[in-house]
Amino acid sequence: MRLSWSSALGLTALACVQANAQTASSPANSDSSILEEIVVTGSRAIRNGAQAPTPVTVVSVDELQAGAPGTIAQGLNQLPVFQGSTNAASGQLSATGPNSGSFLNLRNLGAQRTLLLLDGRRTAPSTITGTTDTNTLPQELVKRVDVVTGGASAAYGSDAVAGVVNFVLDTHFTGIKASAEGSLTTYGDNGTQKYSLTGGDSFAGGRGHIVVSGSYYDSDGVKSVRDRPFGRDANVVVTNPANPTESIMVGNYSSSFFADGGLIYGGTGLGMGTQQFAADGSVVPFNAGTIVDGELVGGQGSVASQTLLAAVRSKSLFSHAEYEVTPELTAFVEGSYASVHNRYRQTENFHIPGFNAPTILLGNPYIPAALQATMIANGQVGFQLGRLNLDMPASVADATNQTYNAVTGFNYEFAPDWELDAYYQYGSNRQRIKTENNLNYARFFAAVDAVRDPTTGNTVCRVTLTNPGRYPGCVPLNLIGSGSPSDEAIAYVQGTAYYKADVSRQVAAMTVRGTPFELPAGDVSFAAGFEYRREEVKQVSDEIAQTPVSSVGLRLVPAQVLASPGGWQLTNIQPISGSYDIREVFSEVDVPLLRDLPLAHSLSANAAIRYTDYSTSGGVTTWKVGSVWQPVESVTLRGTVSRDIRAPNISELYSPAVQASLTTVKDTLNNVSANVLVSEVGNPDLQPEETDTYTTGIVFRAGENKNFTASVDYYNIDVSNVISRYTGQRTIDLCAASDGTGSICSNLIYSNPTARTGLIRIITPQLNLSALKTNGLDFEVGYNTDLSDWSSVLEGTLSLRGLATYLIDYTRIEPGAEPIDATGVVGGIYSNPRLSAKLSATYTKGDFTLFLQERFIGSGKFQAGTEVYNPALADNHVSAVAYTDISARQAFDMGGGKVEFFATVNNLFNKQPPALPFGTFNVVYPTNPQLYDILGRNFTAGFRAVF
Repeated sequence: MRLSWSSALGLTALACVQANAQTASSPANSDSSILEEIVVTGSRAIRNGAQAPTPVTVVSVDELQAGAPGTIAQGLNQLPVFQGSTNAASGQLSATGPNSGSFLNLRNLGAQRTLLLLDGRRTAPSTITGTTDTNTLPQELVKRVDVVTGGASAAYGSDAVAGVVNFVLDTHFTGIKASAEGSLTTYGDNGTQKYSLTGGDSFAGGRGHIVVSGSYYDSDGVKSVRDRPFGRDANVVVTNPANPTESIMVGNYSSSFFADGGLIYGGTGLGMGTQQFAADGSVVPFNAGTIVDGELVGGQGSVASQTLLAAVRSKSLFSHAEYEVTPELTAFVEGSYASVHNRYRQTENFHIPGFNAPTILLGNPYIPAALQATMIANGQVGFQLGRLNLDMPASVADATNQTYNAVTGFNYEFAPDWELDAYYQYGSNRQRIKTENNLNYARFFAAVDAVRDPTTGNTVCRVTLTNPGRYPGCVPLNLIGSGSPSDEAIAYVQGTAYYKADVSRQVAAMTVRGTPFELPAGDVSFAAGFEYRREEVKQVSDEIAQTPVSSVGLRLVPAQVLASPGGWQLTNIQPISGSYDIREVFSEVDVPLLRDLPLAHSLSANAAIRYTDYSTSGGVTTWKVGSVWQPVESVTLRGTVSRDIRAPNISELYSPAVQASLTTVKDTLNNVSANVLVSEVGNPDLQPEETDTYTTGIVFRAGENKNFTASVDYYNIDVSNVISRYTGQRTIDLCAASDGTGSICSNLIYSNPTARTGLIRIITPQLNLSALKTNGLDFEVGYNTDLSDWSSVLEGTLSLRGLATYLIDYTRIEPGAEPIDATGVVGGIYSNPRLSAKLSATYTKGDFTLFLQERFIGSGKFQAGTEVYNPALADNHVSAVAYTDISARQAFDMGGGKVEFFATVNNLFNKQPPALPFGTFNVVYPTNPQLYDILGRNFTAGFRAVF
């Protein structure tokens, strides 16, 4: 028997599962047979899926396409075990650039703790964190996806903490297949096109085979959150003015920091946020609304317009060729290319008083004469101007990823039941990110300080008189009144920030596996091998991003701006250059202990061990033991215990201080509030995270052909040495607890470091800081039947499948702080509903198939205690949500092949997501896009043809 190690996860499935892993050559066939056996292997040694102790959910491409025809990732994210995955609506609240790829996240433990494989091998990384965007995979050749929901570091190495997602390809496809589809929402937006063409054939008398596949995907996205009812509500959380001990949610918010024409923050006679500039530049009262809470209010303040869903365009090309050199030796080569482009609006340029707002000084020609007189009469030399520049182009993030992956290897069957697999892989990603219409701080503060030229009487930048040549071409900028900035001034103060990152991964691996001997209960399976891996990153950015603003020639530049690591308002990415090597040896054995005995239809034990040597942190050992017991043929009990790891990635190790976020903190050392920049920084002394994982479950099969299956699995994951950072506020509190003498106090940057006053920036390094614990239950049930068995008047087959996850506990633990119980929390940074489920029914009659699906997200809590909003919310309840999807397809015989037409409606009843506003200052996203449907009702139609 020949087994290709390159398909280690997939090829060990039971025959009934393999029968379900259909190619597009049978588009009308049901995926029901997948339900007859729901255990496949996540092992190096096990050849029979029934012996695997680790639970695995297997999803055919038919089921994925029926539930979400757009991309495979969209279909996978409908599975309850995936929570918190990043998508085109995520990652838009960052000042460091776009992050709108599709990154899978098992159990909301983070995409960095979910290992993605392509035919059992790692593939090219997409980011400096080492994760892979599923948009770069050859989706048209995927025949099924195996989701291992348990620790697997002993089998696959670092990152397999929450589990493994293996995309199994149909590299033996023969023929030609093509597809085309389009989709549109009920709101007439997010128009999507998708096309693909695949061909495969044998050569050299059948000894060789080649397959080539290409695809194109284009999604327009949704330009504004206000294009949906839940976005137009403009909800926000504020302190209840009637009861300051609680927070409440209100709608129709705007910012107390901004007015369209500029909000005046001055002294006597000017007011502190009580007066604003009208469109014509005159001074009028500012209505702060009925609810006021420091940052956000209802009233006349400005409101930013964000993209709801980023536009995404991807192109991919994949090829695989293999050749049987001898009956025992097969060699293969594989190559792929993918280009993914996404684009979205970030925010308008903003100026927050007390943080980055300009001071408009007396004598500025743009100040109305009446206000100049008031300032002189009250001895005021200037005022800060709070403004959201709605009359200037908003910042736009534009990112392109080009991914290359090449693999070559062989399979050699050197003895009966023994084989050697080896391969070498090189994968790289070239990421290019631009932030267009970004505010150049130095030019801005030069341009906003306008004066009258004493010689010509013209309005000019003051710096051109005091420091000629320092800012050549400076154009004075008028911010007083909406619509006041000139096109020339806007062009001068705005620019394009950019950075590029080249990420590469090399892997060389060899595995020997076979059957060393036979026991009375069956063959002993054994595998051993080694793996070498090298990860490398080189990131560069533009000169402005690397150069802090200098105050030379400029007046009253805010200290927070001077403390920023770069000169842009957004995306001050710093260069990174780093690499590390990994050398690993591993071994696994599977031993059948009993068979065909009373209460022991079968009993087997499995053990795996891996030693890994990191060039950065030294050696670490991972292991796994498990057992499968079938007391009778219809009942299987399984369990595992494992030690798993996640090594720090290059970003966590080597990243210099970068602008991460703007936040409001309470400087407890000085008893004042401050708006500060919080900057992240890497730490080369990081150690791997360690995880102890326990799983146990039971599988029940019944029916004449085992057409009913049900399983329940318990999981318990305990991650220690979690790589994370203190929050800005926690950093301050720890410094204060040490009376200002602790080493952590060096991470607080003050404008007056001697007196330790004027907090302007907080540096938060990566640390092996915390712990993360989660446990819960996974349920899976399936039933398929021929309806004619029930009644002679019924025709066709019916398949039912249900998947559910019940979360018992999800807790984060930080030293010296109260544990954060995030169980059931669905707002903010969490996506942890207590209960999530997916139920589907598939009816097939001949070439016609009807698919109906219900997705359920249980009720939960907005936040964990006071972690996000302090004081706590008065109403912390979030109601359950259910989405209905329906799909129909009809196939026809045509030209010696089959052509299938299909139509799908997702979110049939246009269910809106709950209001879960999250963000700060001018950037508040209205819900949790990583958990809830934000598009609304979506229509898709298309065809697939196979010849």
